[in-house]
Amino acid sequence: MPRYFFDIDNHKCVNDDEGTDLADDEEARVQAVIFAGDYLSDHPAVARHGARFRVAVRNDEGSVLLAVAVMIDEPGDTPAA
Repeated sequence: MPRYFFDIDNHKCVNDDEGTDLADDEEARVQAVIFAGDYLSDHPAVARHGARFRVAVRNDEGSVLLAVAVMIDEPGDTPAA
């Protein structure tokens, strides 16, 4: 079973050194979305104006397969170019 690593970037990077065995890339994608939601639920202060939160998923070869990114914009914000 392949191993996937879920790295957090919340203005500082925290690398997952242990990883998780999952069936395939699709399961890793689903788990990344669930992980991001759970993390934000447990750490609501992360969701503040202008904040960015990202979970990157690496495979066991170290390649980033995908990332789930959350950016907090409030009404009246001008989109970044």
